[in-house]
Amino acid sequence: MTTMPTTAPTKLQDISTQWLNETLRAGKAIPDTVSVSGFKLEPMGEGVGMMSSMSRILLDYSQDTDTAPQSLVIKFIAENETNRAVAAQYNLYEREVRYYQQLADQTEARSPRIYSAYIDAEQNFHLLMEDVSDYRMGDQVTGATADECELCINELAKLHAPFWGRMEEIDWLPRMSNSQNATNLAKGAEIGWSQMMDLFGDWVPESINAKKDVYLSGISGLQQALDVEPITIIHGDFRMDNMLFGQKPAHHPLLVVDFQGPLRGRGIHDVAYLLSHSAQTDVRQSHESRLVQQYVDALKSAGVADYDFDTAWQDYRLGVLYCWTIAVVIAGTLDPSNERGFSWMSKMVKRNGIAIEDLSCLDLL
Repeated sequence: MTTMPTTAPTKLQDISTQWLNETLRAGKAIPDTVSVSGFKLEPMGEGVGMMSSMSRILLDYSQDTDTAPQSLVIKFIAENETNRAVAAQYNLYEREVRYYQQLADQTEARSPRIYSAYIDAEQNFHLLMEDVSDYRMGDQVTGATADECELCINELAKLHAPFWGRMEEIDWLPRMSNSQNATNLAKGAEIGWSQMMDLFGDWVPESINAKKDVYLSGISGLQQALDVEPITIIHGDFRMDNMLFGQKPAHHPLLVVDFQGPLRGRGIHDVAYLLSHSAQTDVRQSHESRLVQQYVDALKSAGVADYDFDTAWQDYRLGVLYCWTIAVVIAGTLDPSNERGFSWMSKMVKRNGIAIEDLSCLDLL
């Protein structure tokens, strides 16, 4: 993946055939004998990419070619002003660009191929990537099945294992605790609790709302508990809408997208995030201890020998409780903008609340 000499686009109007040709040739996606002669832009669906805008680029070539990509996907800053401000506050765009520039090649966890990743001093950015629309996108509204959870857990182990206990040099990634990101999340939960209750209060258990002040004052302690060595890279938004499931023999079983929120911390946070926000509630209730054991076993197979089930289970309960902070920030500070955004947010709040009660997580405060 290489950045390009031509002025990098930061909005749809900036895309040119010259830039596309330079980018695709540099990435060896097209030979020098083939040129992009034109393109069309096709906006992608609402309610999935809350923090960015995405469009498909349909390509025309100067001659017939079976090997060149027929379409690409490009990602820019969010069009929604509220969500764009939140992305800037948490430095989401820079984190995603730097992940693809510096870290993606170090892990076997798979993402779409990236042809260009760029960000400027004003946080305008782009990601030009492979179009994987023939994969099946996960659906956070429907929720993850047991089989989908198993695939996701295996992919998490692939992501976490190479970085396990080796995060010192990746100092540009914020830590789970004692970082500006941690402070912003704690403040965001405090600010967003009222809006969350106004919009999604029907799905908030009274047991949690009754402990609002205790919970908010305990966020820092939860962050610290999930920031104890050995730490690794955390995806940070490991939910179904960011999972692409293979449907053809040539496909990878799972592609993971949207690395806008990576952190340094306990890897189990991603497991808790997936199971408490995205898994169907009955699936989580029936399979969560087995899935946590699967995570431990997959790490061990990848060379991580210092993490046992009992430690993982305690961390998992802490993670489920801390995931409520992210749920409050999302539901209480973002603008759902559309029906689907509201639907997946309400499912997230409902599932996380039930999981906290099921696991007696409030006892950990």
